[in-house]
Amino acid sequence: MQNSMQRKLKNLFSRRTLFILMMLLVPITHFVIFWIVVNVDSILLAFQYEKAGVGLLWGFENFKAIFNDLMLPNSEVVIALRNTLIFFASKVLLILPLSLLLCYFLYKRICMYRFFRYVFYLPVIIAPSVLVIIFRYIIAANGPIGVLTQLLGRDLIPFLTDSRYALGTILFYTVFFGLGGNMVLLSGAMNQVDTSVVEAGILDGVNTFQEIFHIVIPGIFPTLSTLIIFDFVGLFGSSGPILLFTAGEYKTNTISFWIYSMVLNSGSYNYAAALGLLCTMIGAPIALLIKRLLSGKVTDVD
Repeated sequence: MQNSMQRKLKNLFSRRTLFILMMLLVPITHFVIFWIVVNVDSILLAFQYEKAGVGLLWGFENFKAIFNDLMLPNSEVVIALRNTLIFFASKVLLILPLSLLLCYFLYKRICMYRFFRYVFYLPVIIAPSVLVIIFRYIIAANGPIGVLTQLLGRDLIPFLTDSRYALGTILFYTVFFGLGGNMVLLSGAMNQVDTSVVEAGILDGVNTFQEIFHIVIPGIFPTLSTLIIFDFVGLFGSSGPILLFTAGEYKTNTISFWIYSMVLNSGSYNYAAALGLLCTMIGAPIALLIKRLLSGKVTDVD
């Protein structure tokens, strides 16, 4: 009897172990193929540099060049880093809170909520290139903004051809058309909030803000925290449709687009690889720290 029990436990443990290993095999294989294998050349390129009369050498010269450029206030890398952080801040501090507030009102089934749901989610379905063409027409001289400006007797603002307005114009576009991106996840999470808790809060006399911060947000916090973690994972990849609007001109470069343009136009593989590796070394610990902090918050909520 005891031997039979031990045999069953051994078989159960072995099957469980095999199942766990098979489930872990998928993400491990994905990481090895699509990160290590793909980026191994980039990692090696980051430590290679050319020296006149000598040839290819190994060292940290590319990283030294990056830090030297960071010390120059008007260098391209400083402008790109600043713009990247601005786009990241807009995602975390503008798009996500506004999407949350919008989903809450749709969750409360306001008048014509189905219509507004389609309107705000429509930009997610339409191709970005089409949206950019429409937006460029709206702000063009022969578009609605240009016609209205002429009627008012004012000069048309060079939205995309002046460094004073170009970044702000692209930022407005990303915020306005980016509100629907989180709607599916947030709306689905809100629909799973226990209605009895909401009804109990209404009976206790909670107002709208109390319902949002004390009932809805704690109820959807696992989903909300996941979106925040994803934003921090893409910290240095935060960008707008720079290529479709300005191609990096008029001080609109971001880190991701600047690396792309360097490799495409000048072939600066070593500098670009070093910059990408440096962003990974800085961004990965930040993302892991945010995940750790938010995981603790999720446990507290549960």
